[in-house]
Amino acid sequence: MREVERASLHAEISRRLAASPAIRTLDSKHAANQMDRLRELQAAKLPLVVDAITQRWSRVWRERLVSTTGNRLSSLGAQVKQRLMTRGKNAMRLRQVMALGREIEGGDPIMDLRPIWMASPETVAQVFRREAVFDTVVFDEASQLRLEDSLPVLTRAKRVVIAGDPKQLPPTRFFESALSESESEEVETDQDLFEVSQREIEDLLTAALSLDIQQSYLDVHYRSKSASLIEFSNRHFYARRLQPIPTHPRSILTLPPLRLRHVGGVYADRTNEAEAAATVELVKELLSQAKPPSIGIGCFNVAQRDLIVERLDEAAEQDSGFAKVLAEARERRGKGSFDGLFVKNLENIQGDERDHIIISTTYGPDAKGRFYKRFGPLAMPGGGRRLNVLVTRAREAVHLMTSIPRSEYVALPEAPQGTTPGGGWLLFAYLKYAESLAEPGAAVGDRAASGRGATDAARPASLDVGSPEEPSLVAQAIAEHLAATRAGSTSVLNWGNEGFRVDLTHLPAGADASETVGLLCDGARYAPALDDPVGWDVFKCAILEGQGWTLRRVWAPELFRDPRGCIDQIPRSTK
Repeated sequence: MREVERASLHAEISRRLAASPAIRTLDSKHAANQMDRLRELQAAKLPLVVDAITQRWSRVWRERLVSTTGNRLSSLGAQVKQRLMTRGKNAMRLRQVMALGREIEGGDPIMDLRPIWMASPETVAQVFRREAVFDTVVFDEASQLRLEDSLPVLTRAKRVVIAGDPKQLPPTRFFESALSESESEEVETDQDLFEVSQREIEDLLTAALSLDIQQSYLDVHYRSKSASLIEFSNRHFYARRLQPIPTHPRSILTLPPLRLRHVGGVYADRTNEAEAAATVELVKELLSQAKPPSIGIGCFNVAQRDLIVERLDEAAEQDSGFAKVLAEARERRGKGSFDGLFVKNLENIQGDERDHIIISTTYGPDAKGRFYKRFGPLAMPGGGRRLNVLVTRAREAVHLMTSIPRSEYVALPEAPQGTTPGGGWLLFAYLKYAESLAEPGAAVGDRAASGRGATDAARPASLDVGSPEEPSLVAQAIAEHLAATRAGSTSVLNWGNEGFRVDLTHLPAGADASETVGLLCDGARYAPALDDPVGWDVFKCAILEGQGWTLRRVWAPELFRDPRGCIDQIPRSTK
């Protein structure tokens, strides 16, 4: 019966291959060359686009501000120079400079010289007239922009782009009192209804999301090098929509990237002395490494922040060697940006990222051993968003210092259905999650995002499945063949997540993890969900290769025509 089934399948596959010339003539080398050519063209396109934009910009302002002879300013150019360069008592403020250009025919030439401006909402409202001066205004970190500050800027453009994360910090309003409104206020018009619905909205992003506007999402998470660092937020804030870039097997850590340390400190006068001391010791340990990481320290209030800074300075005074490396760490610069050691509280850490983040949860029992669930900013509206910002700052590792009794969070009940968990509940859930990563047998790195790869060459040939989604049948067949024919090798199906999945990872017998080969089976497996599957495929491969992957492509038609040739491209052994 099995032979009859095999013959029938063979006949049907042959019929389908014969019916499609494109599939019948598919050649993996040609496809790979086409992909490489597309990459080359994309790389060549970028400088050409930059050059075209620069030339167009130069042409526009030269036509207006330079004389036809090309060796001196035109009369309009001379006027602009006078407006900008006048010094002394006749010097004008920027607002006055821009006001003088309002009546110039063809628009203010200063806008030709500088078509892109970067400024705060307050500066934009003060400097530019209340009309569509710009074609487009872009608001960045819009979740932190107060609605009342942003509205005047909207009138300065024909089109608005609002960028931000509704799950991160709202504007800080500690010293503002809310305006009380009568609950009996009647809604009579559409305008009244709109104003009532917007009354409780505190930031520009939330206001925009309540309107019928075009929305798009950035679903690829680039910062964290381990999926475990983003998994908590991905689950509790982003409905598992974020796709972290899967870690190469050689980079899988022997220790979890989220490390919980119970300090057992006392919470007094809004500070925790034991956690501050433990933080200083950890900073010393990290900075003593041959290649020390960049470090950021976050805590839950200003008092604890000041205490940690004070203890770091005291340690530097007592140890000249530590003083030197601490000073270097504080002034450290990364690739084009400041990457120095910082100590910040919840309200000021958004936008920062470092290799290692140390979190002092600060709260703990008082001197009599009593623990009160009073969490300051976390207990306020938006407290969960504050925690989300804090726990997503790290590239490589988070060190969690806590004095919160384990009994408070270990038996944490599930949040009621249909409710939004508060900041306190989320803090306990994060502590519980961190503890779970340290349990024996826990995967280092999210299984669905990094897979599970055994790298012990002494174990027999094995087959494992990473993420729970149904694996490619082609990859599964190859993996089963390798497990049956190559003793000592290891194969893992579905390494990664939906967007960055490696269909099959294979570690040859006797190889170390750095020599893992990634197989991608066919090319259109995820095409229905993508606008440009080929473009995404090229992007995905470039990202994976940047992580250290050696990739091989297996096409199902070619595997059917030449199974031995396809299998032979997978290295057998490094010995």
